[in-house]
Amino acid sequence: MRWLRLTFSTLLLSGCINSDPATDLVETYASRTANAIEQPFDLQLKKTAELYPTLPLRRERLAPIEPIREGLLELLDLRHCNLMQLVAERNTSLGRVATGSQRLIYELEFLPAAKACIRDLEKDPDRQEMVANLKSIVAIKSASLPNQIWNSIYTSPEMEQHFSLGELPLPPNMPGLITPITPTLERFAQISALTQQSNWQTPADITNLESHFEILYRSQFGAQWLASMALLTQTLEQTASAIELKLQGRPICFNKQQNNQSKILWNVFMNFYVNSLQPYIAQVEKEGRIWSELNLQIANRLPTTHRNWLDQLIDTDGKVWRQYLSARSRHTRAWQDILDQCGLRPGI
Repeated sequence: MRWLRLTFSTLLLSGCINSDPATDLVETYASRTANAIEQPFDLQLKKTAELYPTLPLRRERLAPIEPIREGLLELLDLRHCNLMQLVAERNTSLGRVATGSQRLIYELEFLPAAKACIRDLEKDPDRQEMVANLKSIVAIKSASLPNQIWNSIYTSPEMEQHFSLGELPLPPNMPGLITPITPTLERFAQISALTQQSNWQTPADITNLESHFEILYRSQFGAQWLASMALLTQTLEQTASAIELKLQGRPICFNKQQNNQSKILWNVFMNFYVNSLQPYIAQVEKEGRIWSELNLQIANRLPTTHRNWLDQLIDTDGKVWRQYLSARSRHTRAWQDILDQCGLRPGI
């Protein structure tokens, strides 16, 4: 008996862990629709990784950073420029193994300080060689800043996990999962906007940038959203196919006169689509647009040669959105056409 109780408890625990409310939702919807149209079909759901491009290796996503000649900064007399401590910190063992976020903080602090230093040194005719060297460094670093921002954000482990293709979908009836990371993405967008400005200052509270990466680390929204889009795209496509197949046969209603089957169809449409699946579609689409638009705000100001994978996953012309929007339109038309057979065509 004790063995049986343990086995039963294990099964219950396993069931809780593996529970996927979103998949349960779409399977119930598909099953009810199949019964209502008397066109049996079972959802054949592929894994997200079978549908969407996988994240390229980190080295393939890295944008090149032009190196500064070794020792050039150390040769400059920076005592009068308020740069010595910053450069010294960069050259410590911590600086050499700094994370992408720490390197970005350094660049965003160094460039405005170096430009201010140049303005001061230009007043001294004896320091013109130093001015020329410092200008060269600033020019190189300014040109590399978009790539540095790209690398710090889109090759970071914190952002990478949001493009994993192995997460469960977003749970239904839990809107707002995008909310905790929205300020982080907005902050990244503000930083990427600096590349379009000439005389910018170090952003306020830049030393707190790492806290935004921590917030990103504590969320799996992006990966969950991709799983939801894969789930919904397949559900809408396959349900539309079943309805279209039914439309090729005998109409449910003769001369649009409603009957018992049309009442069943209408009830399924209202209860399992309008009141059940559609709110989940709205949740996924609304929060997905926020996620996609904020990422585009960041990336559109940064290098284009390393972002094809990103466009496929977030751009409205990319694979994820394109397939979903096509499936949604097809599904809507199918329902309109079959309900129209009974004079029940809605404006969905």
